[in-house]
Amino acid sequence: MPKKYTEEERENIRKDLRKAGEDCLRRYGVRRTTVDELVHLADIPKGTFYLFYPHKEALFLDMIQSFQDDVDTLYPTLLAELDENHIVTSLTDVFSRILMMFYERGLYRFLDNAELDVVLRKYGDDRKTDLMKRLDTTLHELFSYFSIEDENDINAFRSGYEALLYLLLSYDRLHEKEKALRFLIRGLVLQMVE
Repeated sequence: MPKKYTEEERENIRKDLRKAGEDCLRRYGVRRTTVDELVHLADIPKGTFYLFYPHKEALFLDMIQSFQDDVDTLYPTLLAELDENHIVTSLTDVFSRILMMFYERGLYRFLDNAELDVVLRKYGDDRKTDLMKRLDTTLHELFSYFSIEDENDINAFRSGYEALLYLLLSYDRLHEKEKALRFLIRGLVLQMVE
């Protein structure tokens, strides 16, 4: 009979598994990550993994959704703390923070479509569409905070920001990494608000 966990224990196990997933994602990618490695890093029995996720792809999808939840929670908090009279600095801060969270969690590995396809193959194309719609909604909400509503500008910014995300694949080779990315983000923001 499987062990019963309190809600607090369940949440702690999910956090430990997400953390193990982030570590594996950065080191191996999705395809080379095994459930054995995940449970080893999370320090839980293999059977416990399957009480939470039917397969490793479900864990990685949960990590993507958790990131989006965290971004949706974080950006209003960041914006509330920032000075609306300094739009460029405020938006640069927000997008820099989100970019670094994306990197630190290893999610940049999903920019390799083969890695993302491994996760989504069990869920179908609708799941990928849903994830992209959620990102678009977040961008629109963020820009509407600053009364930026031009669809062409938002789409151009999104494309530029996606290009910066691809730089994360070579992040370790960049000189003064965070400064360089922040400088590029500031340029995108300046183009958006002028």
